[in-house]
Amino acid sequence: MDSYNFYIGSRIWYAICWSSMITVNLVYMVEVAGLDPLQMVLVGTVLEASVFLFEVPTGVVADVVSRRLSVIVGYAIMGAGFGMIVIWPTFEMILLSQVIWGFGYTFTSGAYAAWLTSEIGVGRANAAFLRGSQLGHITSFFGIIAAVALAHISLALPIAFGSLGLIVMACAMVLLMRETNFQRSAPEARDTWGAMTTTFRAGVGEIRGRPVLWLMFLITLVVGMFSEGIDRLFTPFLLQDFEFPDLGPLQPVTWWGIIAACASLFGYASTTIARRRVRLEDGQTLTRALSLCLFSIALLVLLLANLEGFMLVLACYWLIGALRSAYGPLMTAWLNRLLPEASRATLFSMFGQADALGQTVGGPIIGALAKFISIAFALGISALSLLPTLPLFRRLAHDLGVDRRRSDDG
Repeated sequence: MDSYNFYIGSRIWYAICWSSMITVNLVYMVEVAGLDPLQMVLVGTVLEASVFLFEVPTGVVADVVSRRLSVIVGYAIMGAGFGMIVIWPTFEMILLSQVIWGFGYTFTSGAYAAWLTSEIGVGRANAAFLRGSQLGHITSFFGIIAAVALAHISLALPIAFGSLGLIVMACAMVLLMRETNFQRSAPEARDTWGAMTTTFRAGVGEIRGRPVLWLMFLITLVVGMFSEGIDRLFTPFLLQDFEFPDLGPLQPVTWWGIIAACASLFGYASTTIARRRVRLEDGQTLTRALSLCLFSIALLVLLLANLEGFMLVLACYWLIGALRSAYGPLMTAWLNRLLPEASRATLFSMFGQADALGQTVGGPIIGALAKFISIAFALGISALSLLPTLPLFRRLAHDLGVDRRRSDDG
């Protein structure tokens, strides 16, 4: 199957499975497993700690052994890990499931982008990242509809459906996903720690030797510290501080379907605008777009934390989600322009590790503030944590300009 079309199709199916799982996932943790705000954040912290520990080793495996194999194994493990919380809805088992899910995720995080870039080139791959994200937001409606319908029977069923769907996708990848341009290591070096260490060191040297990559690494770390607040606390924030409007004969769980559906619409709109307006081949344009996204997100989270109207809070949340939906593929496109082919998966994994480290460090702090002061206060602090990215982006834009002038002079 053509690699571009395969990637788009897999993103569509993943969006359906993912939206089915997460539409009621956090509600399930609060209402069935009985987690409090601090425990909710600790679940995310354990997940990100798992990603931090495994991100680079699995990224190196992808560069040394096979990116295709890494992606297939990763999705199978992710499906199995997420399904565990259906069988054992306790805090301890949920923590274990997040370790397994995070382990599986690290097999895919750098490898999938690197695989696609090797198969179809940087230009087409960058376009595919935005197109896949755009279509994923639309097709996630099917997962949301399935989640709401199944949740009326049991909150566990949408999670079970999505996790099984990921395992099915991994099986389909065995048959449909090809790998024609990947250059394996020599047989004597394959699967050895020596080859992995060499690739890892090359990745570290690439970041240390290029100031623009180092600055983006720091920005990714800060963004990770911010994200745990909105990701883990918005659901308990709504459940504890607001009364959901009556939907007549429909159960209250339907509201989570409405919230997810509108979030997908906003995400589709933002990725469509980004796809049409942002020049992916221009590093300066990408840098300005990323900076604007983060500055707007910080303002909106501060506003959300201080609003009282239910619908106003939801409107802020949808706008925040839209900006984050655009930020992700734009960030991937920014990195994809600068990363060398030989260690691309490893370097993507290193940036994933920076995000995970930020979440691991920031998560417990935000969770403690939410439990002992208030969720609104914790959300406000998480928004303020984004402010250091503004001077970093200014420096990044300056350094990119210097690099461009040197290239033109050369």
